[in-house]
Amino acid sequence: MHEKVIAAIPQDTSEHMLEVVFIDDQVQGPRVELHTLAWGNGLGWYRQHTVTLDSASLQGLQRALGQIKGYIRHTTPQRQSATVIPFPCVPPQDAASAERASA
Repeated sequence: MHEKVIAAIPQDTSEHMLEVVFIDDQVQGPRVELHTLAWGNGLGWYRQHTVTLDSASLQGLQRALGQIKGYIRHTTPQRQSATVIPFPCVPPQDAASAERASA
């Protein structure tokens, strides 16, 4: 049996991860597993859940994800630009240029 991690997808918090693994098993045949991982201090990453997808299940999942792809793209809120607060110890570039010009 040979396992290859295809992707490690971060989740809502830095303590959770979704791992996509391809498994080439001569006994059971090729399959994909989705692993829900969690981080434990002193333990590291550990598997909480595993979903196994054979080729028929994987094809069904691909079709379902293809159908909702357009929906997610249209309903995902656009990111708003962040307000940048200048670091108080460093004068803005325009102020520094004005100070040099007046000196």
